[in-house]
Amino acid sequence: METKLIKSELLYIEEHLSCQNYMTTIETGFKLLEFTGNTEFEEDNATKNYLLFFLKGDFTISCNQFHNRIFHAGDMILIPRSSRLKGIAETGSSLLSMFFDMPEGNCDKLILQSLSDICDNIKYNFSPIKIHYPLTPFLEVLTYCIKNGMSCAHLHDLMQREFFFLLRGFYEKQEIAALFHPIIGKEMDFKDFVMHNYRKVDNIEQLISLSNMGRSCFFSKFNEVFGMTAKQWILKQRNQRILEKMTEPGVCIKDVIEELGFDSQGNFNRYCKQHFGCTPKQLIERCQAANRTS
Repeated sequence: METKLIKSELLYIEEHLSCQNYMTTIETGFKLLEFTGNTEFEEDNATKNYLLFFLKGDFTISCNQFHNRIFHAGDMILIPRSSRLKGIAETGSSLLSMFFDMPEGNCDKLILQSLSDICDNIKYNFSPIKIHYPLTPFLEVLTYCIKNGMSCAHLHDLMQREFFFLLRGFYEKQEIAALFHPIIGKEMDFKDFVMHNYRKVDNIEQLISLSNMGRSCFFSKFNEVFGMTAKQWILKQRNQRILEKMTEPGVCIKDVIEELGFDSQGNFNRYCKQHFGCTPKQLIERCQAANRTS
């Protein structure tokens, strides 16, 4: 049996807007974005996890090491915290973004943690998951509420919980694991702490201090959650950041040196030869060529 959304305007809108829980700025919840012209957007260090629901039109998205991926209406993808995001939205397109730190419900968080073994067997490739029933009418109702000015904290909290409820009821575990892969771990709170803070500190000792954990406990948990030592992981993130910068059109070696905190061009040259087996100039050529063929 098909259902039809009966459209009507929000009643008593002034009472709704004057509610002390009305959200003028969305910190955790949903935000509708509609693009009247070709629009570029960029964020260098995402402060939240963003789940993007593409409602209409086509989008070109670059996120960390994944460049110029094309997404269409009916796709959804996760942008994890601390990511570097660039995108182009075509004229007439729209998307709904869900901003969140961790799932509000402990049950939802535990379910995601339980998928860590499945994630171990997935090669993550920033591929979208399709929006299908019953998320389709859920997003229609949510979009309609937002367009009509219903934006209190109650709505955002309720709808986020409903989203996770529908997701775990009508999507396969493999799909959920693939969608949330970047943030899933055996200790999701610890993983989220690391992702939220590692770019704010200069070294591992400062990160340990922020965690309020003992050194041995911190290193043990880090190994368990990330599958490598903290030193190896930080080095991997730095190398990935270098590769991302080298892929950018018109990249300047001097800017990379300054942004990533190298003391001199000589030190950067030695670093590239040690970790990438080539000079910075050769690395730029390699990354630019790989980006053109991806």
